[in-house]
Amino acid sequence: MPLWVGANEIRQVVVDDAWSGTTGAHFSGRLTEVRISPENRHNKLRTLYQTTRLLVTSGEEGAVTWRVADWQWTVRTDDDGYWMLAMNQPLSLAPGWVEIETVPAASSQAGLLVVDPRNRLGIISDIDDTILRSDVTATWKLLKNSLTVPPGRREAVPGMAELYHRMLSPNVAPRASAVFYVSASPRQLTDNVRSFLKNGGFPRGVLRLKEISESSENSLFSQKDYKLRALTEVLLAYPQTRFVLFGDDGEQDPEIYAALQDSFPAQIEAVWIRRVHPDPTRAKFARQGDTAGLLASPLVEGAP
Repeated sequence: MPLWVGANEIRQVVVDDAWSGTTGAHFSGRLTEVRISPENRHNKLRTLYQTTRLLVTSGEEGAVTWRVADWQWTVRTDDDGYWMLAMNQPLSLAPGWVEIETVPAASSQAGLLVVDPRNRLGIISDIDDTILRSDVTATWKLLKNSLTVPPGRREAVPGMAELYHRMLSPNVAPRASAVFYVSASPRQLTDNVRSFLKNGGFPRGVLRLKEISESSENSLFSQKDYKLRALTEVLLAYPQTRFVLFGDDGEQDPEIYAALQDSFPAQIEAVWIRRVHPDPTRAKFARQGDTAGLLASPLVEGAP
């Protein structure tokens, strides 16, 4: 019998993707009123309405129960509806993705990633203007793209999905690779971004977005501290994996990745930056390659 039977249908759980690594397992999400992501058939006005409702929806206090394989937990949310459980031991599960069931029902399907220890290579990827055309350097274009275009119709950067699959193909179990999509976009847009990744054909990976709430220490407009913390957590969880990092120079990815290259030199296989900044004098880093050149080459992996 599905876990959600009998759940309160006026609430939903926006479930974050979970992961299990050497530092343990991590689960999180948010309890909210039921909200529906924009559909491809929706026009700009309807999409704006639906997306705005997602952004302004307040969290709900209450209990959340979720199950993975034979394990089940129940926690209470905080005042903003957020909940989290971090354990210091990894779960003993076969490599791959294990779906998460919840009460109340999940707003979209999330899973637990168990990385195959035989896989050598992983990917950490930004989203906006790295794999998704967003125009982050032009505020009005960014808002238009984010708020009025249904996620299923958002434009992916050509060739990036195929490139990621090609990079992971030498792994023993590509579908159980350490793939993380880390963005400073608010967690309220989790369902939208998840829909974009699926429709764009990108490898399944753990989606990590930023918590924006009254109690959060994350600033809406600053991404550096948040991303450094999130990416450091990933690198510490998978010390035997070498990661290829993808970002863009529209905001602070080059500086963030340079800091990680200094702190984790043995784990950073390569850094690739998509050049979108309008200023030709924008700083570049010697150890970071241009994604456009990588897309035009037959290379599968390797540092610039």
